[in-house]
Amino acid sequence: MEVLVYEFFLAGGASRAAQREQNASLLTEGAAMVAAVANDLAHLDHVNPVVMLDRRLEGPGEIGLHQGCQLAWVDREQDEERTFEGLAAAADWTIVVAPEWDDILLSRAKRCLAVGGRLLGPGLDLIELAADKVLLADYCETRGVPVPLGCPLGQDDGLPVDFPYPAIVKPRFGAGSAGLQWIETHGDKVAWDSRFKEYRLEQYCPGAAVSVGILMGPAGYHVLPPCRQHLSDDDTFQYQGGSLPMAASWAKRAETLAHQVADVLPAGLGYLGLDMVLGEEGTADFLIEVNSRLTTSYVGLSQLTEGNLAEMMLRVAEGESIRACFKEEPVSFDASGRLLDTRVS
Repeated sequence: MEVLVYEFFLAGGASRAAQREQNASLLTEGAAMVAAVANDLAHLDHVNPVVMLDRRLEGPGEIGLHQGCQLAWVDREQDEERTFEGLAAAADWTIVVAPEWDDILLSRAKRCLAVGGRLLGPGLDLIELAADKVLLADYCETRGVPVPLGCPLGQDDGLPVDFPYPAIVKPRFGAGSAGLQWIETHGDKVAWDSRFKEYRLEQYCPGAAVSVGILMGPAGYHVLPPCRQHLSDDDTFQYQGGSLPMAASWAKRAETLAHQVADVLPAGLGYLGLDMVLGEEGTADFLIEVNSRLTTSYVGLSQLTEGNLAEMMLRVAEGESIRACFKEEPVSFDASGRLLDTRVS
């Protein structure tokens, strides 16, 4: 079985130096995800993982790829699309990791299907829904899923006076922490990011930032252990890594919300990531975003899996039932996917 692992920045999708520099954090997280899932796949006797790499970026050694991974090099920007289509057409499955803005994730998923490939990831309906932060919030709210109060915001719009501040301005079509801005009052000036044209103003929800992975398949879905997200405290909410397992009471709350979300979303295959905030005891929990692709939490989950997480993902996507077991030992990792030493000296 051949599985193509494609990540937009790593594969040369943003080949200009200015683009790579502007999105350096997403490239770092993307490399961590690719290495984790490709290395899991490389340890399966029946799987040949293929990874696209831009030759102008780090080599496989720096990224941490297993020697069992097959590399498909991209030398020029115009080679990226042709190479992707050829590999996706030949592969049994294709995993696509890409940002949501400018329909990049959606367009790569469409191209995979157009050439006869099989997408190991959420379907087009779910990708479109999850990419649009305004549409997703409205969709979930009407189905009883708790989401932060918010409204669309354009660059020509002033901040509403009667909105409950503090708040967050986030790109309507964004990825990671790109373009996020803290808003204290309606009198603040918004520093618009040139990468984005539309935004959502969203009430700030204090609490613990948590990521929950879900494996989706035709026979149902499996909620994975929740992972604590570590974000910067400078009001930019930069992702700095994660840790797990969480305390049982908090994990149960996260899993309850994850089931509530998964039950109302369109069907899909493969890995889905939910970002949520768990309020302090006695306060509300909220869904923040749905990521219709791998998330960096995969790095930690892979380390705690009794067995092979990529194999579980494949089996669920093919309609098989699984019994997922995870270790209880603590795992912590940074945004680059580097595992941190959690032992107490």
